[in-house]
Amino acid sequence: MHKIYSMLGIARKGGNVSIGFDSTKLNIENNKSFLVIIACDASEKTKKNIKFICNKYNCEYIEFGEKEILGKSLGKNVVSVLSISDKNIAAYLLNNV
Repeated sequence: MHKIYSMLGIARKGGNVSIGFDSTKLNIENNKSFLVIIACDASEKTKKNIKFICNKYNCEYIEFGEKEILGKSLGKNVVSVLSISDKNIAAYLLNNV
């Protein structure tokens, strides 16, 4: 399980992660997102809204992890939703979840 978090940290250092609802939404709308990760304990409203946007723009998403652990791996307090803008990292994460 922990290799997912370390990969997210690497992706963040490489500038391939957008954190938060607004920047994730912008990435999806601009076709820059290859994968959206939604924390399992994100609010139902957040989950519903981001899934709607993902489906509208045909962007893959997964529910994974908890807000605090996702946040910790990305150097933040809590992260409910994030976007991966690198195809290879997205594929790795999908294959290892």
